[in-house]
Amino acid sequence: MPLPPSIPVNAWWTASIAATLLFLLFFVPLMPNRKYRIQISLAPVIGIVFVAVSAALKKYGLEESLMMYAILFLAFPLAFLGRRRELREKTLVLARDGKSGETEWSMAMQVQVTLIIGIVCLLGAWLSMAS
Repeated sequence: MPLPPSIPVNAWWTASIAATLLFLLFFVPLMPNRKYRIQISLAPVIGIVFVAVSAALKKYGLEESLMMYAILFLAFPLAFLGRRRELREKTLVLARDGKSGETEWSMAMQVQVTLIIGIVCLLGAWLSMAS
């Protein structure tokens, strides 16, 4: 297996900002009401806290922390690519009726999300070998 490229910290800053914008631009318009838009908009803040705490506990450097954040927030829009309509419909039903059988994801969406997030996590593990 080839070794991953060494990516400088400033590139990870750029990737983290781009991943955050992509995440917000992808998910916020899908949310059916103000409450859900606020909740999804808080995800990057929660991500920053998670990565900061993880970095402090495991003694990660800035490069590794930014890499984890960028990969995490890139994974979700990629995982739902082509599934916006279904995600929007399920979220509308959830907001209107609460959790029900109608809010469950289709098998195809479950498989896609699982595979893409798994692949992106493997990519992150491979990239972490350069650090």
